[in-house]
Amino acid sequence: MKDNILKFVLVLSLLLNISVLISAGYTHYKQSRYQASPFSYSLQKPGWQVPSCPFEELSLRPEQLRTMQQRAFAFHADLEEKRREIDQKRISLVALMRAYNPDTKAIDATISEINRLQHEVQKTAVSHMLEFKEMLDKDQQLRFFNLIEGTMRKRTGLQCP
Repeated sequence: MKDNILKFVLVLSLLLNISVLISAGYTHYKQSRYQASPFSYSLQKPGWQVPSCPFEELSLRPEQLRTMQQRAFAFHADLEEKRREIDQKRISLVALMRAYNPDTKAIDATISEINRLQHEVQKTAVSHMLEFKEMLDKDQQLRFFNLIEGTMRKRTGLQCP
């Protein structure tokens, strides 16, 4: 009787583990097929093009739209690479913390590297936005920053000043 209960629990545990692995794999697969956009939705990577809907609010001329799409693609590719690098550093940080006797100097160095990379990401994003701003007239600039501010509010739930 005890053996049957133990076998049942082991099979149940195995099934649970398999379902968790399948769910994690599926989630990773779905996320890896999309690239983040600056407007709080995802864009499919194959044949990636910035949809015009967020840019419609800016009333862009066709040449402005083309230029912005090209630059946005390059920006997001660069940003994605930097995010992957940050993720790798975070994984390294967890590995360092896992050690029996964690090396605090190595942990501090990894944290500093993560901070440096995040600083680079922030500077790149601001530079990208200022570059876009230069392509717009005054009215478009106002709408552009209102669009960014609205996106930030949705993501954080905070009110911008």
